[in-house]
This record gives sequence, C-alpha cells and structure tokens, in this order.
Amino acid sequence: HGERYASLALPGTAARDLLVPAGLALFFAYVADPRRSIPSHTVLVTIAAAALALALVHPTYALFVAVPLVGFWIVRGVVARAEIRPIGVALGGLLLPAAAVFLWLLPIVRDTASHRPEDDELRRALAQYAGQVDVLSERSYRLAPEVFGRSGAVAIAALCLIPLAALALRRRWAAFVLGGSLAVLAIMLTPLLFSSFADAVSLSQARRAAGFLPFAFAFAGGVAVLTRLLGSFLLPVALAAGIALQLAYPGDFAYRLEDGGPAVVTWFAALGGAGALIAVAVVRRRPGALDRRNALVPLAAALFVLPVAVHGLANWDVRPARSAAALTAGLERAVRTDVPEGDVVFSDLETSYRLAAAAPVYIAAAPPGHVADTVENRPYERREDVRVFLRTGDLAIPRRYRARWIVVDRNLFRKPLSLPSAYADARYVLYRLR
Repeated sequence: HGERYASLALPGTAARDLLVPAGLALFFAYVADPRRSIPSHTVLVTIAAAALALALVHPTYALFVAVPLVGFWIVRGVVARAEIRPIGVALGGLLLPAAAVFLWLLPIVRDTASHRPEDDELRRALAQYAGQVDVLSERSYRLAPEVFGRSGAVAIAALCLIPLAALALRRRWAAFVLGGSLAVLAIMLTPLLFSSFADAVSLSQARRAAGFLPFAFAFAGGVAVLTRLLGSFLLPVALAAGIALQLAYPGDFAYRLEDGGPAVVTWFAALGGAGALIAVAVVRRRPGALDRRNALVPLAAALFVLPVAVHGLANWDVRPARSAAALTAGLERAVRTDVPEGDVVFSDLETSYRLAAAAPVYIAAAPPGHVADTVENRPYERREDVRVFLRTGDLAIPRRYRARWIVVDRNLFRKPLSLPSAYADARYVLYRLR
C-alpha cells in the first residue's frame, strides 16, 4: 500500500522521513563549511528551528537523532581536532531547543506509567513487545539484535559494511558511520544502558532508537570503499548479493517481530566496528580515505538495490481509497457544523480517535496506545467505560464525562437511543445528549 509514504501525515513518519533528514543536512552543512559561505548564525538558527519542529512533532526523535551525532563528535574529534568546536556548536543548536521542549513536557512525562514503570507496567510492556526485547531478568533486558536487520536486504548489507568505514576514517561520513553506529548499538545491546534508557523514554519509544543507526551512510560509504578495493568486479558481486539477501531476508514488517534479520550480522557490526576503531587507534597512522567517488559507486549500489525494488514493485497494490474505519463525509460535516467547538463527544475508541482529528472537539476516550498513560487520563479505565456503554447503552457513562453528543457506529451498537439525532446515515448516528 505504499508503506511509509502512504502514512506521511502521521507524526512519527513525517518526523523520521522529513524532519530528521532535514536536520542532518543542516547539521553537516554547518560542520562542512569552515569558510562560512553562509553566515554561521543563519545556519544555526535554521538548525534550531528544525530541532524545535522535530521535538514538538515527535519529542523522543529529537533525542534519538542526537545519539549518533554525539558518537560522530567523539570519533571526528580524534581524527580532526579542528572540527571539535563547530560540531559542538551544531550539537548545541540541535539540543537546546529540544531540551526546552523536554522541560516543558517533563511534568506530564513524570506522570506517565511508562516512565520509570512499576513492575506490573514493565511486565505488560515486555509482553507487548515480545520478540523485540531479550529479557535477561526482571529488570535487565536489551533490544533483540534481530530488530536491526528486520527491514531486509539493505539494512543487513549496511550492518555488514560498518567496519569498512575505518578504512576511510578521514572522511566525515566514515566518522559518522563508526561513531554513530557504535553509539546506537552500545545503548541498544547493553542491558544496563538499554534498561535505563527505556525507563527514561518508555520501552515503546526506546526500541525505535535502533532505526536511527546511520544505515544509509553505512551502505553508501561501504559501497564506495568496496569500489576502491574491487573496482568493476564489484558490479556482479553487488547484484548477486542483492538477489541472495532479498531471497533470504525479504523483511519482517509485521507489528510483532517474527524472524527479523540475522542476529550475527548485528553483533558483527558492533564488535567489528569497535575492533576496527581500536585498530586504527593502536596503529596510530594518519586515517585513510580508502573510498572512491566515481560512477561505479552509484551503479553498484543500484545493482544491489535492484532485486529489492523489483520485489517491492511486484507486490505493490493500491491502498483502498477509504478504510473501513474511516468516518463518512456526512458525519465529518455534521460534527464540524452542528457540534460547537470544545464540546465533548462520546463514541467508541476508533471513531473518537478520528473525530478528534476531524473536528475541534474533545473526546472521552481513545485507543490507549495513542494516549499518555497518566493518572488523570486513565486510558484503560476510559476504554472499559466505552465497552460497558456499548454493551448496555447506559447514558450515565457519557454524562459522567460531560459529553453533550454521542456518535454511534451502527456496526458496534445497534440499539437506538432515546435521544434526538442531529445526523444519521447508513453507518453513523449523531445524537444530542440532553
């Protein structure tokens, strides 16, 4: 159905696919422009604006994108001391606006059940994400290494190529790949670090940080190094490797992780990358730039990706124009025109969730996965109240939430209510609660 591109309107997808790349581009534009062809304050203000937008749209992603950048700062600072200051300044421009948003949200975060969770909440979260987390003890767990390669051939190839960045460590991309990847891998695969990280940002969010490993940089940079080493012989090798990996690991895109990628590849990336970095430090030679920039590089990359693209396009289908859970156009129009702004509307969870997006109204309940689990919000208690209402039609329940309107999905609730209706169609009825 178009995968991520069909859901760019969602905060998480837009943040990761649009705002994160824009922020990274601005970050490296500042670091890579020592002569300041563009005034430094202009770029810094733009970095800060991008970071603020990212933190407001999806707060944890502003933290996650900083993890590989800090790793880059450390490695690049060893290789090119002159860049310690500009990288630090760019990081400051990225982190300060995000920190301001975190401080603003801190009272809410402290009140959520997933922040420093109690034992019951932790057990619930670990059960929900079973397969994605390796549990070593009640309070010790780490991300399953299979998660890193779950998206298929390109991610697995990128993991395999991470150690090759040591051969081109003079390049910024190589420092970003080695430093950034090792920073992400260390947090995700070390139980003490990952458990603490998950306590701070929730397990639901912590597992997503794996996606901020610089896969694209590792893949493109690794191909550039292999082109220098193998020359034109890399072309048939790339095509054969792409076919083999696509057949063996087409990707595990289900909500629950079933197979994922090979764990050994993730451990190779972590241990091989660390070993390569240590080897460069021990040898104490000037870091090399053993990569190549010519037409063979994009051609080899394209040949590797070709089987992935063929498989994806062969299995492409069109997303239905309207999902089964979508609101009807008539109901949306009625709620926008007949329901005063700020009124409370009571309905089932899915309908309520969509109503909140369609009109400036309050709702009594929503799917718990999309609600902060705070004492005041009580998402699970609200869900239970909705279930009781759908079974009994007890109007005392919506009145308890000060609802003035009820939207009934006829597929879920067939008993007519003794209330005046403001709108009705084959699917929905909008009642005015007296």
